[in-house]
Amino acid sequence: MGIITNFFYQIVFTVGTIVAFGLLISFCRRAFCQIVGENNAKIMMITGAVGVPVHELSHALMCLIFGHKITEINLYESNPENGTMGYVIHSYNERNLYHQIGNFFIGIAPILGGSGVLLLLMRIMLPTLYFEVTDELRFVALLPTGFFDFYTYVGYLELLLEVIKDIFHFANMGNILWWIFILLAFMISSHMELGAADIQGGLHGFAYVAGALLVTDIILYFISVSVLEALTSAMTSFALSVVSFLSVSAVFSGIMLLIALAIKYSGVLVEKIKSKLGR
Repeated sequence: MGIITNFFYQIVFTVGTIVAFGLLISFCRRAFCQIVGENNAKIMMITGAVGVPVHELSHALMCLIFGHKITEINLYESNPENGTMGYVIHSYNERNLYHQIGNFFIGIAPILGGSGVLLLLMRIMLPTLYFEVTDELRFVALLPTGFFDFYTYVGYLELLLEVIKDIFHFANMGNILWWIFILLAFMISSHMELGAADIQGGLHGFAYVAGALLVTDIILYFISVSVLEALTSAMTSFALSVVSFLSVSAVFSGIMLLIALAIKYSGVLVEKIKSKLGR
C-alpha cells in the first residue's frame, strides 16, 4: 500500500471509528431528548448527578495527559442558567504540537472516558457478565477492515447484538447489582454526547493529528514500506480495542432511545383507549 492508502486506513479505522460511534451516541441522546419533550430537562438533571461528573472528569484526565493546564473545573451544576451543567476550562501552549494534538483527545474524552467507566463498573459489580461481554468483544479483532466490505458493517452489527444479549439476559435480572449497574449505565451514557465546544476543540486538534500522521507516513514510506504498513496494522488493532469499549456505550444509548419510544407510544396508545372508552 502507498502513502495515501495507509493514511486513509489509519484515519478511517482509528479516528473514523471513534467519531462514528460518537455520532451514534450523540444521535441517540438527542433523539431521546426530543422524544421525552418537556420532561427532558428534569431527566437530564437527575441523570447528570452521575453522568456530568464522568463527562467532565474525562476532559480533565485528557488535559493532564496532554499537558494542558486546568484553570477551572465544575463537575456538576444543579441549577444552570445557560444550560451548561459542567465544564473544564484549560489553557495550553499553541506552539506545542503535543498540546495541539491533545485538543482532539480532550474533545472526544467523554466518549472514551464514559465507555471506560461503564466497563469498570461492570467488572466490579458484575464480573461474570464482564467476562462474557469482553469475550464477545475480542472477536472484533477478527472483523474485516475493508472500507467497502459489506461484511465489515454486518460484523459490527452482529457484535452489538451479541453484547445486548449478554447484558440483558433474563438470568441477570434476578441480581440487584445488575439493576444498579443498568441505572448507572443509563445515567452515564445519557451524558456522553459531545457539546459544541467539545466538537470545536476536537476538530481543531484533528487537523494536527492528521498533519502529524501524514508527515510520519511520508517519512516511513521512504525509510521502509513494511514499517509503514506495520504502523497501519498496529493503529487498526488499537482502534478495534477502543471500538470494543465504545460498543457497550452504543448499546446503552440505543436501549435508552428504545425505552423512550416505548414510553411515548404506550402513552399514545393509552390515550386512544381512553378516548374510545369515553365515547
